[in-house]
Amino acid sequence: MNDFVSSCVMGGFVSLLGLVGLFMASRAHDAAVHGFGLGVFAFAVLFVFLLVKRAWDAADARR
Repeated sequence: MNDFVSSCVMGGFVSLLGLVGLFMASRAHDAAVHGFGLGVFAFAVLFVFLLVKRAWDAADARR
């Protein structure tokens, strides 16, 4: 249960970080900041998918 709660908190924090990255990319005035914002968003999406994968793997291991 503790691992589930920490994954939810981490996933929420990283999701907010991804939204900040999209906001940065939408308001960017140069290509570097735009690319960085999209990179932060891509990292956030991949990290949340990794958290979901770990949760499913842990549920399969308990069976």
